[in-house]
Amino acid sequence: MSPQLAKDTYCSYCGKAFTTSGYPRTCEGCSTVIWSNPIPVVVALQPVRLNGKKGLLTVRRAIQPRKDLLALVGGFLEDHETYRDGGAREMREETGVIVEPSSLRPFWFTSTDPRPNRVLLFVEGDPLEASALPPAVVNAETSERGLVFGPRGLAEVFAFPLHARAAERWFLAHGIDGEHAFVSCLLYTSPSPRDRTRS
Repeated sequence: MSPQLAKDTYCSYCGKAFTTSGYPRTCEGCSTVIWSNPIPVVVALQPVRLNGKKGLLTVRRAIQPRKDLLALVGGFLEDHETYRDGGAREMREETGVIVEPSSLRPFWFTSTDPRPNRVLLFVEGDPLEASALPPAVVNAETSERGLVFGPRGLAEVFAFPLHARAAERWFLAHGIDGEHAFVSCLLYTSPSPRDRTRS
C-alpha cells in the first residue's frame, strides 16, 4: 500500500516534489508559489413557519464527522459560485427546497476555532411555509430534514458548535426563546442533484 501523501507534497503545476514545508511554499522547478488559504463554507439559516411558530430548517447528518447529529444546511463553495448561489445549491441538494439566490442575505461571518482553516458565511433566507415545502431528500449525506424552534439545547443536538451559535444568534435576533423542540419533516428517498451529476 502506498503511503498517504500530505497536502501539497508535489507542485500542482509541474509535478516536482516540494523540498520545504510550511507556507508560502515555492516550487524549485517552476517557481510557482502556493499558499494555504482558508476555505469558504456557506451555511443557510432558513426560517420555516409551522403551526404559527417560526423555526430553522436543519438536516441530520448521514456521514462523519458527527454522524446522526443535526446541522444547518451548508457546504463548501465552488469556484464559480457567489455565496448566494452556493447557499441556494446546498439548500436544493440537502433538503429539496428551492430558494432564489437573491433571497439569501448575510447574517454572520466567522472563522473556525482553534484552527481558522474555514470561513463560515452564514446567510439568512426569507421565511417559508412548512406546508409549501417539497418532499425531503434523503441521500448519502443527509438522513432526515427537520425544524428547530428555539435556542435552548442546540449545543447538545447540533454537530457543529458554530452552527449552534449561529442558530442561537438568529433566535435571539428574532426575539425567540425556548427549547429547540426538533420536529422531523416528511421524508422520501431520492438521489440528490449532486449524486446524479457526480456519479
